[in-house]
Amino acid sequence: MISQKNKQGWRNPWVLGLMVIVLAGVLINARMLWNVMHHKTRLLDENYSVKGHNQYDAKWVQQQAERTTLGWQAKLHSLDRLPNDSQAEESAARFILISNPARMKFELKDHEGNPIQGGSVVINAQWPGDPNFDTSLTLHETASGLYEGNMNFPRPGNWDVLIKVTQNDRLFEMEQKVFVSVSK
Repeated sequence: MISQKNKQGWRNPWVLGLMVIVLAGVLINARMLWNVMHHKTRLLDENYSVKGHNQYDAKWVQQQAERTTLGWQAKLHSLDRLPNDSQAEESAARFILISNPARMKFELKDHEGNPIQGGSVVINAQWPGDPNFDTSLTLHETASGLYEGNMNFPRPGNWDVLIKVTQNDRLFEMEQKVFVSVSK
C-alpha cells in the first residue's frame, strides 16, 4: 500500500539512482560556473601563452604606458562587413564579415592625425580553443598610413584578432573581435 507515511520509497534503488544523477548534474554545473567566474577567457600571444591583462604585471604596465605615449589612432575595417549590423561601424570593437577571404584595411595615424608610413602590420586571427585554425596575415601599405590585405578565415564563427604594428623600433598592439559569417 502506498502512503505518505511509508518511508521505504526512499530506499528504492531507482529513486536513489535518480537522486545521484540530479546531484551530479547540479555539482557539474556549479563547477563549470565557478570555473568561468575564476578563469576568464583571455587572448593568447604569438607563442600561445595567455596574454596577461594583469595591471600589476610590469610588462603590461610598460606596454600600456608606451601605447599612451605613442598616442597612435588605429582602425581596422573591412568592406566585406555586414552592412545592416548595428555594430558594423568602422570604429566598432566588433563587426561581422560576410565573405571569405575578407579584404581587411588598417588605418594608422599618429596623435596629431597624420598617417604613419613604413610600418610593419601583422594580423593574427585566433580561433578560441584550437590553435590549428589560427591564421596570420601581413598587411601591405597601399597608401600613406593605409595597410591592406586579404585574410582567409578557415571557418565561420567568433575570432580574436590581434594586430601588431612595428615602426622604427616602436611597438603598437591592439585587439579586436570579429565574427565571420560565410553565406553558402
